[in-house]
Amino acid sequence: MAPRYESVETIIMELWEHCMELEDEYHRTGEHGVLIQFAVAIVTVQHWEDVLLRMEGIDVYRFYF
Repeated sequence: MAPRYESVETIIMELWEHCMELEDEYHRTGEHGVLIQFAVAIVTVQHWEDVLLRMEGIDVYRFYF
């Protein structure tokens, strides 16, 4: 079974694209459910960005380098 993603950066970029699509959909429809999906997607992006920073040896929450 081959991995779906080559890198964490790829995951982050796909999630940002998804966020932008949700943002556009929310502006078109004004649906509250889409706004909730957008908020969850942003939190997911933040999680993967934290993973990437930790892999690089930078913990932005505990301030180690």
